[in-house]
Amino acid sequence: MLPSAESIQIILPIACILLLVMSLKNPVYGVIAYFFVLNAKLGEMYPLLGAIRFELLVAAYVLLRILVSGKGLGNFLPRINPINKAFWVLFAVGMISVAFSVNPAVSWNEGGYFLLKITVFYVMIVSTVRSFADLAKILWAFLLVTAWIAYEPVANYLSGVVSEEMYGAVAYGRFGAASGHVALANTLNQGIPVLLYFAMTNTKRLVRLVSIMILALLLFGVYASKSRGGFLGLMVTAMGVVYFSRDRLKAGLIAGVFVTFFLTVAATDYLSHMSTIQEGVHASRTSSDRYLGLVNGISMMIKRPVLGVGIGCYAEARRQFFHYYFYSHNLYGELFGELGLASIAWFYLIYLVFRRTRAIKRALERAGPRDAFYFNIITAIQLGLFVRLFVGNFTHGSLIWFWFLMAALTVAVQNILLQEKHILLRRT
Repeated sequence: MLPSAESIQIILPIACILLLVMSLKNPVYGVIAYFFVLNAKLGEMYPLLGAIRFELLVAAYVLLRILVSGKGLGNFLPRINPINKAFWVLFAVGMISVAFSVNPAVSWNEGGYFLLKITVFYVMIVSTVRSFADLAKILWAFLLVTAWIAYEPVANYLSGVVSEEMYGAVAYGRFGAASGHVALANTLNQGIPVLLYFAMTNTKRLVRLVSIMILALLLFGVYASKSRGGFLGLMVTAMGVVYFSRDRLKAGLIAGVFVTFFLTVAATDYLSHMSTIQEGVHASRTSSDRYLGLVNGISMMIKRPVLGVGIGCYAEARRQFFHYYFYSHNLYGELFGELGLASIAWFYLIYLVFRRTRAIKRALERAGPRDAFYFNIITAIQLGLFVRLFVGNFTHGSLIWFWFLMAALTVAVQNILLQEKHILLRRT
């Protein structure tokens, strides 16, 4: 039987402290420590850490360490990369929307504060990821964090500790994305493309073995979540891998075997729940909520067209306008409602990431292992974003760290290539 998450969670604060010490040698370790803190919710796990504002202390230390190092300080400036410029425009739009929201206090607590933390994280990434080795470290951190998020729900599920929903027993955890089965499935789905393409590039047996173990954990976590959107996300990932493959026939056969195997081992109640997808928005209340989330978001935009109801204020505005307090469960309804026409800034940022990743892939020759590594990671960013955009039809989360980590890594990869190969991607 797997050890309980409670018995091994002490690993996280210990790892964070060690990483902060290691940041004296390389600031990127400090960024990884902050990434762990940002995702693991250490303040909730350990109230003492929450009381001393551990997350804030770590962020302040890492920023100071980056400043002292004196390297990469200008990499986040708007003039360095169009993605940076789009990011800072979005930051400004988001913060202005807080001031003009239907409830500034709610908007700050539920939106502005998270946008500020994500901005700090973005600055950290683009300032410290300056080499092939730095990029590999961040990717390992991303994969290990995703595996950690999956571990507790999977361990609980296998030991019979589940949450009973109307469609059966589902996996759940205590903190962050693991505490909600839909958020859990989407968080694991966004990590699978990165894991697949990261493993493809590495020829070391140990790395491939660890990657296979993590992949099995993530796939089982999506299955145990019983999330319909999570299931569809897996299918979209499989199709995306086929699309990006050089040998699509071979990739299609492998994807077909995977889908067949997944459906074969899935429990009857799970497949029954999946079958309600064909009934559309009338399948259940959870399905109609996704549809109403979009409709109500558009209505909010009509009422407040310029800046919307303010970031983080979707549920509050829903209560005021429709007497129904609930989150959007729809990414696009959330964006239209919270930012109105100004949501263009968010969509433009994501568009630029896709545009720059295409430019980077065109510039790469893939003549050697390192080129193949960059090519695969850029492909993982493209597929990961597409999968997340797709499952956005069933869940909200415009300010989750994933969007901005992918944007920051795109900027970082371009900066590395400009340094290593002097590829003038700004002209493409």
